[in-house]
Amino acid sequence: MDRAEAKQWIEQTCGAGWLPLVDEVFDKVPPGIVIDEVFQKWARLVVRCTPYDEAFESYLHDIEWLSAEICEICGKPGEEKMHDGWMITRCPRHALLPRNRFG
Repeated sequence: MDRAEAKQWIEQTCGAGWLPLVDEVFDKVPPGIVIDEVFQKWARLVVRCTPYDEAFESYLHDIEWLSAEICEICGKPGEEKMHDGWMITRCPRHALLPRNRFG
């Protein structure tokens, strides 16, 4: 998965709020590491890569935890919430918007 594909997927499924995190990840990919997947799971940005690299995996874990405090729609401070059976990370303004509907 390249940067453009990852950003397109996150924007379509979550919103634009985490796009700077996606850019940050791709800016720091070590040589020889391939990003396989970028997606939202349990209200967090998850990045899967191969082969395993302990230092980069630790960095990706930090990004995942950071995303839990950033609104997936707009990028402002947010918090994890349960909404219509889905875990989401949203700011107060976007907290009640349906999943996959941005405004």
